[in-house]
Amino acid sequence: MKTTPRATLAVAILTLAACGATANEATKVPTASEILNKPDQASVKDAHFTLVAHIVSSGIAFDATGDGIIVVKPAPASKFTMSTTVAGQPLKFVEIIIGGNEYDLTPDNPRWTVKASTSSNPSSFKGTDAVYLGEDALPLGKAWHVKAKDANGTPFEAWVRETDGYPLKYASTAQGSTFTATFDKFNTGQTVAAPPPSDVQS
Repeated sequence: MKTTPRATLAVAILTLAACGATANEATKVPTASEILNKPDQASVKDAHFTLVAHIVSSGIAFDATGDGIIVVKPAPASKFTMSTTVAGQPLKFVEIIIGGNEYDLTPDNPRWTVKASTSSNPSSFKGTDAVYLGEDALPLGKAWHVKAKDANGTPFEAWVRETDGYPLKYASTAQGSTFTATFDKFNTGQTVAAPPPSDVQS
């Protein structure tokens, strides 16, 4: 059966239109809230991150660096170590968030202190007033960039990998202090545990 050039052209146009529709569906961006929920839905169980911070406390400001881990499953938890030098004195801070508690170890106290967890931390990307800021190219892949507020109203930004919903970067700002975590390793079997009760200040 012969086909006319006009019929062939019509089929080609319909085929292109169908492909265009599929492409548009594939590139549809989730809502900002959906993006923030992606890490919980992804296969990531734990992740390692490096951090850079600028801390303002009691009229003193200093820069610090360090690293840490988050556990997403089976229950969220995080731990990070941060080091700096103030007036020529090396200082080290450690924070653990687990089971609704925040444990802190500071240079001026040899024992852990504990309080209910209220800190912004990279173990959760959940937030309110979420706004999509666009797409960014990060070293580990293309990421959706979202800004929101955590449960305490603290502003933060999150970058979530488009291909698998993995967290790639987290940045928070509160009272002049900034905290930026950049994720670089995933699913390496990391765990977080609370300090022994004997090491915690009562």
